Amino acid sequence: MALKDVIGQEKAINILCGRIAKDRVPHALLFAGDEGIGKRLAAMNFAKTLNCQGKEHRAKGVEETGLDFGFFPPETEAVNAGPQPLTPDPLIDSCDQCPSCVKIDKAGHPDVFIIEPEGDGDQIRVDAIRQLEEALAYKPFEGSYKIAIIDNAEKMNQSTANAFLDTLESPPDQSVLVLISSRPDMLLPTIRSRCHRINFSPLSPDTMSSLLEARLKKLDREQALLLGRLSGGRPGYALNENLIGKRDRSLDILRQMTGGLKEEFRDDKMSMEELFDWGEVWLRDMAVFKATGQGEFLVNKDKVDEIRAFTADAALRDILKLARDLYNIRGRFNFNLNEKITMNYTSLLMRKGLGKTDAGK
Repeated sequence: MALKDVIGQEKAINILCGRIAKDRVPHALLFAGDEGIGKRLAAMNFAKTLNCQGKEHRAKGVEETGLDFGFFPPETEAVNAGPQPLTPDPLIDSCDQCPSCVKIDKAGHPDVFIIEPEGDGDQIRVDAIRQLEEALAYKPFEGSYKIAIIDNAEKMNQSTANAFLDTLESPPDQSVLVLISSRPDMLLPTIRSRCHRINFSPLSPDTMSSLLEARLKKLDREQALLLGRLSGGRPGYALNENLIGKRDRSLDILRQMTGGLKEEFRDDKMSMEELFDWGEVWLRDMAVFKATGQGEFLVNKDKVDEIRAFTADAALRDILKLARDLYNIRGRFNFNLNEKITMNYTSLLMRKGLGKTDAGK
């Protein structure tokens, strides 16, 4: 694959191509956006483009290429870029065939490093950053740049973030650091301020459905649209997860919780975090249905009867308050909440908010 194959992120790819065209590649970039939206795919293909040996992909200037890409300062570049249709140019993309491109695809390029969370704590370790600093101190072995891709960068702990900050403040020559994060607000402000931020956005429903129909041949139009809505415009999420099965399982758990938890409410296939994420989707649909009385605006259009039953005894203000309560609980998961107590408390909130207080008695 190449940059041109990153679907639905024309604005972000256009900015990256513009940087390459003007030979103004920042030493540090922050790819920000939801999980499964194409940030890592774009980062890998950006690395392939920078080190591609198959063609002279660097343009000598705007005058020679005919490209007109903007130049924006850190932190404002993605916001002020405005809608920009992708202008593909074969000079500014990877060939996807040369030894360099193949090595990067196979994670075997000596000048491209991928760092991601590991271990029981699912964190980026400080020793990984130390090793990266040592590797970046040398000149590129094969390519034009040494490139480090830090996936889930928000999972750096305090000591790791401080060590990484040293690298950002004194970047080695011919090095590019690409941070990928679905929660950039969790990064240190000093790290964010030193990166050129590029935002990645969810795909539109039409783009998502077309992509899913092309990739998953067995899907019809309605199924593709449903998957697109459930995934929130995130192709990686839609293609790699059994979303409809998980959606149906979450609905079963929701029924149990509003019925008084007469049986086990979850299994090992769905974490508490994931269940709360699905809860937000269901409560969104309940609020929309209560406000409009119509099923056409729902994410789960095929479950309108179930949503009608859930909201029959609930007021809109109570549904909205319940959604806020669940959002606040979800935000405290990093504090190692007791799972059983949390789920039982949530069950009480849901029964009260949805007018099911007699359930389970």
